[in-house]
Amino acid sequence: MRLQLLAESGSRTILTHTLLAFLMSSALSLTPALADETEVDQQIENLLGNAEVFKATIADLQGRIANEDSIAVSAFIDYPITVTINGKRKTLRQAEDLEPLYYDIFTPEITDVIVNQDYGSLFVNGDGVMFGNGEVWMNAVCLDDACNETEARIITIQAAD
Repeated sequence: MRLQLLAESGSRTILTHTLLAFLMSSALSLTPALADETEVDQQIENLLGNAEVFKATIADLQGRIANEDSIAVSAFIDYPITVTINGKRKTLRQAEDLEPLYYDIFTPEITDVIVNQDYGSLFVNGDGVMFGNGEVWMNAVCLDDACNETEARIITIQAAD
């Protein structure tokens, strides 16, 4: 159909291009928060909680991952967490469980995703903050029953494709 419109007349060609541009811009406007830092902050505030907590936690996590500080990194995880190691699922119940498996979980691909994630390019939705293509997710975790105090913690780690 499109080829026929292009062949018939110039005005239909313009109409076709205009329609395609409109559809593409509409689709792009529906994509969730892939934006600048201000928009990411706003999305976090609206959906998850205190954006400054997330921003500081993410920056700290990136530094700890870059320095391969497995003990410090273990504090960024919400336990229990289930991970996949060599195709097998394993549940880590506490921070001490991470140490012997650190390099099996934080593979070069996963560490690259975390360390190189630009804050302004984070994807944010009601499930949390997504790093990369979903290899790592972080969300607010309640520290008390009333959820008056929260921390941003890793809730998902999955193998990079």
